[in-house]
Amino acid sequence: MNLSVTYAHFFLEAPYADVIRTTVCLLLGVEPVMLFLIMFIDGTYGAFIHVGENMIKDARFGFLNKIMLTPSHHRVHHARNPLYMDTNFCNLLNIWDRVFGTYQEEQPDTKPEYGITRKVNSGSFIDVYFGEIIALAKDVFHAPGIKNKLAYIFMPPGWSHTGEHKTSKIVRANYLANKSA
Repeated sequence: MNLSVTYAHFFLEAPYADVIRTTVCLLLGVEPVMLFLIMFIDGTYGAFIHVGENMIKDARFGFLNKIMLTPSHHRVHHARNPLYMDTNFCNLLNIWDRVFGTYQEEQPDTKPEYGITRKVNSGSFIDVYFGEIIALAKDVFHAPGIKNKLAYIFMPPGWSHTGEHKTSKIVRANYLANKSA
């Protein structure tokens, strides 16, 4: 993890942010100067939380770690470890992750392994940007019946019509059960 990750967005994210979000804010009466200031602070803080371990080893920041997003929390968010999968979605105040049960502190004995759980061909633009969409489309196409096809779209990642679910909740529960055994 390093600052370059800050700018590794899905290519449709910028048009969304720049056109839709900005337009909605302006239509709601947010002053352009205030909107620019908010976007500047958000972008600057967004870059800061991607600081790598090479710059700040333990990025918990004392008591701030209890109330707001720190680089430590965001490292966990980007990790594929069973303990860390699908956690720390907050953008500033981690109270929302606590409320929705998605809060996870970085554990000293569990170094984050960054990435996603499937193998990715990092040299393929198609696989990097559309691999998950292609995998989902294949699951939907091969699923029997409309109910299962819709379930692939609306159920959590890892859900399977065969009952062999590998959702983050199940993977995490299995990990914790094995760790305590």
